[in-house]
Amino acid sequence: MDMITKLSEMSDDALSNLRTNAKRLQEKGSPHQRSDAAVLLPAVEAEIGARRLAKVKAARAASKDKPRPSKAPAERRASGRSKSKSAASGP
Repeated sequence: MDMITKLSEMSDDALSNLRTNAKRLQEKGSPHQRSDAAVLLPAVEAEIGARRLAKVKAARAASKDKPRPSKAPAERRASGRSKSKSAASGP
């Protein structure tokens, strides 16, 4: 099917709409439409899954690249105590 070759070029919204339409045609379409939808739907699902995976990997890589300020263990304990003391004393 020629549509399968175009999946990687489609926007996320267009791909989502195509999946919705293919599911609908698989249930309520003519026999020819049902057949086409049955062929197309696994490819659409695979493309959507691949895009989601790529987004998750990119987000994880971006979070790993951000430097985190590090504190020594004693500093972390001291800052935790000062916050709880100030909160306990109140206004």
